[in-house]
Amino acid sequence: MNYFGINCLFDFIALVAVLLLLFIFFHKKKSYKLMSVYTVLLLIYTGVFILNQFYDLGLAMLLSNLMMIFAIVALVVVYQSDFKTLFFNLSKKQKSHEINVSDEELRTAVDELVKACQTMSKSRVGALVVIAPTKISSHILETGTELGALVTAPLLESIFNTKAPIHDGAVIIKSNRILAAGCFLPLSQSQTLSKDLGTRHRAAIGITEESDMLSIVVSEENGIISVAQKGILRRYITPERLTDILNEVYGIVRTTKKRYNAIN
Repeated sequence: MNYFGINCLFDFIALVAVLLLLFIFFHKKKSYKLMSVYTVLLLIYTGVFILNQFYDLGLAMLLSNLMMIFAIVALVVVYQSDFKTLFFNLSKKQKSHEINVSDEELRTAVDELVKACQTMSKSRVGALVVIAPTKISSHILETGTELGALVTAPLLESIFNTKAPIHDGAVIIKSNRILAAGCFLPLSQSQTLSKDLGTRHRAAIGITEESDMLSIVVSEENGIISVAQKGILRRYITPERLTDILNEVYGIVRTTKKRYNAIN
C-alpha cells in the first residue's frame, strides 16, 4: 500500500471512530431509527472504501464521501441544540457556590412546592419545575431570569400565572431557592413518547435524560401532575406521592442536620 493509501486508511479509521462516538450519542438519546440509517450509511461507505483499495472506484468513492458529509451535516442540524450546549459547557468555566441548608428548610421548601402544584392543578394552570439535586448548567440558567428567591407557593403560582411574562418557561430550583424562571429546556428526542404529550412534557423529559434532575409538570389541559426522572415520565402523581418523591430526591432525614449543596 502506497503513502496515499496509508493516508486514506488513517482517514477512514478516524471517520469510523467519529461515527462510533455518534452512534453512542444516538443510543443514549434513544434515536434508534436514526442509528439504523447511519449504520447502513457506514456499511455502504466501508464497502466502497475496501473495494476502492483493489479497484479504481473514483466516482463511487467521491459519491460516498459526499454522502457521509451530507449525513454529518444533517446530524449537526438535527442535534444543533445539544451540540450548542456541549460546546458551551466545554468553553465556559462553571461557577460554583456553596450554601448551608438544613433539613427543616428543605422540608419547608418541599411543602411549599407541593402546595403550589396542588393549587395549580386544581385551577388548571400549566407549570414546569426542575429540581437540581447536585448542579445545573449555566447555559440553562442564562436562558431565563435569575431570581435567587426562597421557594414559596405564592411566588411559584405568580410565576406560572398566564399573565406573567415568564410563565411559559421552566423554573429551576436548587435546595430551597428558585435560581431562575422562564428557562428554556432541551426537548426529548425519544421516538417512543406519546404524541399526546406537548412541548412542556417533552422538555421535562429531555432535561432528565442525561442528568440527575427531576422535573415536575402540571398540565394546563387536565391538571394532571407528572414527574419526569431519568427520561421516564410518571403521571397522575398525588400530592402525598410528590412529597415522598421530593423528600427522596433531597435526601431529607428525620433529624435536622446541615446539608451542603453546590449551586452550579
